Amino acid sequence: MTQTKLIATDIDGTLFDDDKNYNIERLNNYLKALHQQGIQFAVASGNNYDHLKRIFQRTPQIDLFIAENGAQIVKKGETIYEREMPKTLVNDMIPTLFNQLDLKSLSLSGKKASYAESKKDLPLYHMKNLVIVDNLLKINDDIFKFNIQLQHDDLTEAIKFLNDNYGQEIYAAVSGFGSIDIMRNNVNKSIALRHLCDLEDFSLKNVMAFGDNLNDLEMIQSVGTGIAMKNAKAQVIKVANLVTNTDNNHDGVLNTINEIFKLDK
Repeated sequence: MTQTKLIATDIDGTLFDDDKNYNIERLNNYLKALHQQGIQFAVASGNNYDHLKRIFQRTPQIDLFIAENGAQIVKKGETIYEREMPKTLVNDMIPTLFNQLDLKSLSLSGKKASYAESKKDLPLYHMKNLVIVDNLLKINDDIFKFNIQLQHDDLTEAIKFLNDNYGQEIYAAVSGFGSIDIMRNNVNKSIALRHLCDLEDFSLKNVMAFGDNLNDLEMIQSVGTGIAMKNAKAQVIKVANLVTNTDNNHDGVLNTINEIFKLDK
């Protein structure tokens, strides 16, 4: 196995169990041991940085946050990479999505806050920085991402609509909890990791990544060691180098890290 210099992990369905908990003490111990081996640790998530900073307050040794499915990278509290959506594209998409899709909810994730016209049906756990506005077209912020939920579970037609109408301008990914994240084109976790590797002066071959859902697919495919969770989608398992022996409810990420790097001594 190529020398690992960075471990990146998704959270929901991966590092976190189904109740959104993780083994804080064990992760802190492993972070210290990994740092002694010269290995950095990154969280790679579709969530906004404000949310990630809050839920990981008790694990301050995490080196990097790849937020918004790769639209923003933060290291030690400093943004080192970001890719916002063009304002004209955001303003074009808002009425189109409302008019053409059977939406349950629509929210925007920006640099300053998250925005919606109503709290109804929103995943509020992920949006403590939510600002309710009368009109999304009047927001004065840089927008990283749309998140939409539909009135039904079949996301296929919505993805097709987005690709047919905005395929050259956006990247749409099925995210957790039956929603779709919509970012600017050339934004995903894999591309963010590539930028990070350039900044840190190592290769994607030196990266190990864990994931479970379709927004992790490119990341799992592109890194040196792509590891799918036991509970991952079939498409993710298919492209992974390894599959964890235990699922997200039984410390699958931490168990696998320990198996590979022999951290429990």
